[in-house]
Amino acid sequence: MNRKCITLFKTLLLATASACAHPEDQCEMQIKPAPHVLEARFTFNLLTLTKCVRVDADGDGMLSVGELKAAEPAFTRYLNEHIKLEVNQRTVPWGEQAEYHYLWPRFVATPPLGEEELAGRSMDVIFVLPQKALLEEFRIRFEIFEQAGRLHTINGRYEQDGRVLEVPFSLQKPEHTYETGYVEEPVRHEEPSKEVTKPVEAQKADEPKSSLGSIVGWVLLAAVLLALGYLQVRRRRRC
Repeated sequence: MNRKCITLFKTLLLATASACAHPEDQCEMQIKPAPHVLEARFTFNLLTLTKCVRVDADGDGMLSVGELKAAEPAFTRYLNEHIKLEVNQRTVPWGEQAEYHYLWPRFVATPPLGEEELAGRSMDVIFVLPQKALLEEFRIRFEIFEQAGRLHTINGRYEQDGRVLEVPFSLQKPEHTYETGYVEEPVRHEEPSKEVTKPVEAQKADEPKSSLGSIVGWVLLAAVLLALGYLQVRRRRRC
């Protein structure tokens, strides 16, 4: 009897957890930092998209491929305004150069989608941001909960050099600061030349010595020449 109660209790817990988990209230974020590049991939379902921007342009309750493509610039602006990014403690926009990938086969041939199909269809939005300075740290803050829903959650995943860090975002925990650990390489100084050059003062101190040596040499040469001349004169007188 006790085992049956325990089994029934576990079944109820699993059923309750499944009922509380709504894929339409979740999205994914994948971040890949590099020394001078920050790559971010956001995965949303179409239902979240329709909560943030107007996609059904003609109001017929159906979303066509043309309407989805036409809504991309508006959604890109929305992400720039509602997902705040700071790089090295400086506010940086995601920019308008976003890539959209619709994650189901034969997207172009997709017939118009009804509301009941939106939560089951997802898309990726990718930003690649080159950085002139070394990417030392960055902070991401989500401000989408007003439109997406107060129960909305974002499963964040940071991947760097083979390491993975998973961070959940929610209305209660909307931001996270990530430190990359990258540091600037030390500046390499060239080794000084082994050739020793005397200071100017030392060179000047050597100049009088050099001049004095030249004078002594000339005096000795003159003395030798005079001695030779004297000897020649004596020889002639003897002859």
